[in-house]
Amino acid sequence: MLRIAHVALRVPDLDRSVEHAVQVLGLRVSERDAHTAYLTCGVRHHELMLIAGDAVACDHIAVEALDRASFNALVARIEAERLEVVGRGRLESGVEDAIRFLAPGGLVVEVVYGLAQDEPAIYDSVAPRPVRFEHITVKSSQKDALERTLIDVLGFRMSDRAERAASWLRASDEHHGVSVIDADVDALHHYAWQYDGFAALGRVGDHLMRHGRTFLWGPGHHGIGDNYFAYAYDADGVVVEHSAGIQRIDQDELHVPGVWPDEPLTVNRWGNPEPPAAFVDAATPLVEPATVLR
Repeated sequence: MLRIAHVALRVPDLDRSVEHAVQVLGLRVSERDAHTAYLTCGVRHHELMLIAGDAVACDHIAVEALDRASFNALVARIEAERLEVVGRGRLESGVEDAIRFLAPGGLVVEVVYGLAQDEPAIYDSVAPRPVRFEHITVKSSQKDALERTLIDVLGFRMSDRAERAASWLRASDEHHGVSVIDADVDALHHYAWQYDGFAALGRVGDHLMRHGRTFLWGPGHHGIGDNYFAYAYDADGVVVEHSAGIQRIDQDELHVPGVWPDEPLTVNRWGNPEPPAAFVDAATPLVEPATVLR
């Protein structure tokens, strides 16, 4: 049993990044020290980690095993596949146990167990508040190998594809928790927050405007995943998706992955606008393996 947990970013100005996450994204700080800030929009201890660093980079992505047996089984599979383990134990605050490993392409993936659910479900926010952390999209030069790791080792299931261009995989009943774009670079493309309906995206847009910001792309309506979307940059230039109405697959055994055409209408059923070059080319670099916690 698995679900998407969080994304961890290294940022050069931790104070600025935290302020943006609180004032613009509507999150709250659950815990912080001089090096790391943990943020959430719900009861989970954290759904976003911001780590002080020299440059903007994706430190790791994380999934949560919902029981000890599932976590132990995942650890055993990681070890059996001889994937390079770069961290083991209580690697961050708010978890009982964790393992980090290098997936194909150098993406650091963490599996956590015992993620604390000790934060208030309701809190004051100056920004439209997300419902939960929804998904992560990465670019990969080893797309097929990364897919195999997500499916065969972690237990993700394929939801849909856009020909050879990209794939969408789920860990829960939500259409995707991770999506993988075929690329010549290995990078984080975007991370996504879920909202309670399309109207919330309008409130997000107005709030961005009050902070001197605009959407990068959207609002629109994805074909794959069936969710409404609007994208913007965070304080560090990482693309953030504001999402609502994602498809749910509640009869897992009956779902047959679809193959969508790799064309603009697949990513925006409303037609124009097509994704701008800045969105297509977005790529937040991964941390260098040598700098990963061991």
